[in-house]
Amino acid sequence: MQSEGVVAIVGGYASAICLATTQAAARYDLPYVVDVGVTDAIVNRGLKNTFRFGPGFGTVTQQAMDNLTKINEAAGKPAKTVMLVHEDGLFGAGLAKLLQAELPKRGFEVLDTLPHPTPARDMTNIALQIKAKNPDILIPSSYYGEFVLLARTMQQQKIKPKAIYAVLNGAASNFRFVKEFPEAAQFVMDCNHWHDPRKPAAEALRKSLEAQGKFWTYNIPMNYSAVLLLADALERAASTDRAKVTEALASSTFADHLMPYGPTKFVNGQNTGAAPVNTQVQGSDIKVIFPAEFSNAKVVFPVPA
Repeated sequence: MQSEGVVAIVGGYASAICLATTQAAARYDLPYVVDVGVTDAIVNRGLKNTFRFGPGFGTVTQQAMDNLTKINEAAGKPAKTVMLVHEDGLFGAGLAKLLQAELPKRGFEVLDTLPHPTPARDMTNIALQIKAKNPDILIPSSYYGEFVLLARTMQQQKIKPKAIYAVLNGAASNFRFVKEFPEAAQFVMDCNHWHDPRKPAAEALRKSLEAQGKFWTYNIPMNYSAVLLLADALERAASTDRAKVTEALASSTFADHLMPYGPTKFVNGQNTGAAPVNTQVQGSDIKVIFPAEFSNAKVVFPVPA
């Protein structure tokens, strides 16, 4: 891309990819807009070229734990124990470490933490360990294929915790999972990126995509918004000079995105207005259950027997 003379890069998605590519781009002072990559190391290295549009896993974990505590307290505190399942890469391992520290502060006992590789072809051993320890809540942080495999294995083994409360999960807020495996997906909660359903442009994009026979996933409005963010910076810079584009991104107040954020404000490369939401699969739909100001459903917890 450097040799072809590109002006900026958008994307990356996976944390490990973003960590490597932003650093490579920094060698050429090449502006880089990260859409999804959640490890906070991406923006904690002082790279002047790097701008992350979405929230990192520090922010997401805090929000996830706050909302889980509210959900449990509102139901009379039926859940006391938790097991963590995570992919063993940069994203999953880092998130698990944060959750291990935060859950006991909120009165939850962490029974075990189970890593798995990506890709994984069998989740039987993980499922049997969950069955043996019987946690009230399972918190999985995995990519799409691994979580679908785990959820289906748990369904086959008749493992039914009071809740599956995912954090930054690749499948829990994915309509493909809901359509292809409706029973395994039912009542799964997630704290993740999601579009703002109050915004007509977001709903219009979703309908356009679904009309093409494609599944709506959170990374679509994230990446779409990140491209709009860069386009706005290019227009304000009125130049393809990389230094000017970087300066325009750093001073951005872009607000015409599809996410539940306010105007963009970068501090050390992080959009400080970015925040996750909580979703839950209910019927054939994915509903927003938190925050209250734009939720379109009430949480179902504990899961009905």
